[in-house]
Amino acid sequence: MSFFKSSKKAEDVKQGGSNHITSSGVYPVTLLAPIVSVSKGGSTSIDMFVDHAGQKQVIYGNLRITNKDGSPNKIGAKIFNQLMIIADVEEVSDPIEIDLPIGKKAAIKTVAALEDLADIDVMMRVQMEYGIYQGNITEKKVIKAFFRAGDNASAEEIVNDEEAGSAFERESKYLDNITFKDEVTPEQVKQWISDKRPKGTAGDSAGGADTSEKKPSFGKKRAFGKKKES
Repeated sequence: MSFFKSSKKAEDVKQGGSNHITSSGVYPVTLLAPIVSVSKGGSTSIDMFVDHAGQKQVIYGNLRITNKDGSPNKIGAKIFNQLMIIADVEEVSDPIEIDLPIGKKAAIKTVAALEDLADIDVMMRVQMEYGIYQGNITEKKVIKAFFRAGDNASAEEIVNDEEAGSAFERESKYLDNITFKDEVTPEQVKQWISDKRPKGTAGDSAGGADTSEKKPSFGKKRAFGKKKES
């Protein structure tokens, strides 16, 4: 009788654990490339291609900076503005066309990136959000705040020359918060995650938002990792 049989599957021989962001908390990340996406309805959002502890990943659909009518989205635009303050960037140029390894199995995908905010170290607070869309449980990583790497200063503390870290400490009590929408329950989500996130597990609800996109306008194309000319 065999006591244990070896496996050569990729997931079984991979060295070390995953550093994918999968829970609420504050994470030290390098912003590799903020990506501009425009929905078919006309709203503009910023996705974040980041590196967390060597794991490159995209935080999708978080910062909606304009609404469908072109007006500023107060919540998303505010957080994006705070990121600019923390990064010490006064103005962000139009996005440029760039190729990133963010497709399935790291396939190259052409996107519109904001190079003025590339390669910046920050502390990023993420809150998990679960809902239902077309009968499926959905999982979203919502960016709630940014803080400066090194001293955890907030944008307000930087602008007002206040002691760094107070806002970070105040928000620390909320780091484990999780949002449940569309009547999905914590028990459903827990089972869904345990079952490895199968489809069709949330009944007939059609909740959720339009996630379709159209291509935004680009500036001059450059290769990923190549610095812009000064």
